[in-house]
Amino acid sequence: MIAYAPPSAAHVPANNKISANDCEATTLSIASSPRREWTLLELLRIERQRGVSLVKQIVASLDALVDSGRLRPGTKTPSVRELAKSLDVSTFTVAEAYDVLVSRGVLSSRPGSGYFVTSRAAHVTALLDEPPKRKEAASGSWLPVLVWNQDPDLQPVGSGVLPPEWCSESTLLQAVRQAIKMPAERLVGYGHPLGFQRLRQLLARGFTERFCPVSPEQIILTNGVSHGLDLVVRTILQPGDTVFVEEPGYFNTNHLLRSHGVRMLGVPRGADGLHVDKLAAMAAEHRPKAIFLSSVLQNPLSSTLPASQAYRVIALAEQYDFLIVEDDIYRDLASPSDPSLTSLDGLNRVICLGGFSKTIAPSLRTGFILCPDHLVSGIVRTKMASGLTTSELNERCIYEVLADPGHRRYIDRLRMRLANDREQFLSFLSEVGITPLATPRGGLFVSAGWRIQPTAQFNAELITAEARAAKIALVGGDLFMLSPSTDSVWFRFNVAYCGSPELQHFLRGISARVPKA
Repeated sequence: MIAYAPPSAAHVPANNKISANDCEATTLSIASSPRREWTLLELLRIERQRGVSLVKQIVASLDALVDSGRLRPGTKTPSVRELAKSLDVSTFTVAEAYDVLVSRGVLSSRPGSGYFVTSRAAHVTALLDEPPKRKEAASGSWLPVLVWNQDPDLQPVGSGVLPPEWCSESTLLQAVRQAIKMPAERLVGYGHPLGFQRLRQLLARGFTERFCPVSPEQIILTNGVSHGLDLVVRTILQPGDTVFVEEPGYFNTNHLLRSHGVRMLGVPRGADGLHVDKLAAMAAEHRPKAIFLSSVLQNPLSSTLPASQAYRVIALAEQYDFLIVEDDIYRDLASPSDPSLTSLDGLNRVICLGGFSKTIAPSLRTGFILCPDHLVSGIVRTKMASGLTTSELNERCIYEVLADPGHRRYIDRLRMRLANDREQFLSFLSEVGITPLATPRGGLFVSAGWRIQPTAQFNAELITAEARAAKIALVGGDLFMLSPSTDSVWFRFNVAYCGSPELQHFLRGISARVPKA
């Protein structure tokens, strides 16, 4: 029989019923006690008149017992049949509760053996015991960019997020309600330097299944991908260092690197991926400290690197001794078979950045850095020096969403919806003579325009101003370039907003005015 440390008499009701709230509010020692030990079957009770489903009661109670330390890591829980008999519920109820706990990472299932409590012990080693590896970068100037106006009357065709009505509101609101039940001492205190441990453990299991073996201690939670990018730049680079970026590429990466006084060189990226021969020649000449790129659904092209190019990039990094910073924020919208630089490299030279603003909610501002062991200490030092810890409340919200079995179904529906809108928009572009820079197989964006030299009478700036007058917010392609385009006039379109008759009428009119070659 499995034994647990007994609660104090002050916390044990006369009927021995302990609710989830009681469990969360009581922290108990696991050390041996002279009093009799309590079994899980005695601690776990449900109340049929509470108006809360039996599954949720079992999940909340077991979760609280694990969180409080009363249910120890590695402990085998009662079988489905045994717990169902003890609680006088159906085996289906217990099985569903166990499935939820497994998806949340509270329990693990071992075929033929049963269910066991997962380990939540922190094993953070020497985070702050290394001396600084770099001097503080000189402060650079931030170039404010108005990508789309805050006017709610404007159609945000150039935005980088999904329409609010697409979000899974019921799941998100339920996650928020669950997250705010966090213990009071956690709500009023600082979080862990690495971030909320249960979210890191959940992410580590996912990365290990999809990519390569990953420890929770290799994951640093951030206030979104841009924050993670800033921490990485501050840690691995100094002013004057040479780095490579994609061209076109994510504008915020370029602005951030510029603000830190870093020398940027653009590697061409197009419909077929990265120009790796050009990368090889540039690496031999300039010996960069790092390259910043996306392997899947790159912003703004939504193109994905072929596996052959991904292998070549890693080989060049080894040959010329530079780091790879992989912006992987669109991974959930990509195909499972798409290459991952993190996976191919095995966390040797790749630093992976990711987040949840594209598929959950931008306002929760939660992202992550996945990096080699030897870089963890330096990045955590930078994180603590520049802003201390991140919001555990936000991280708990993200954890609750990711742990919900319905989230995977939501992502599948999201991919299908984007695919449908993308195909319709590509068909429209072909009809009106607008050429895509690449034909993406997934993601939010299609970048497209006209293969003509910009003139004083026909350029992206003038078209953007006309669009704004028509209540449409466009984003011109020059925002994503290190230097202005000289051979085309193009825009980044978010396909989720491109089905409106107003946008299509506007683009038809512009296309009809394209100067003849």
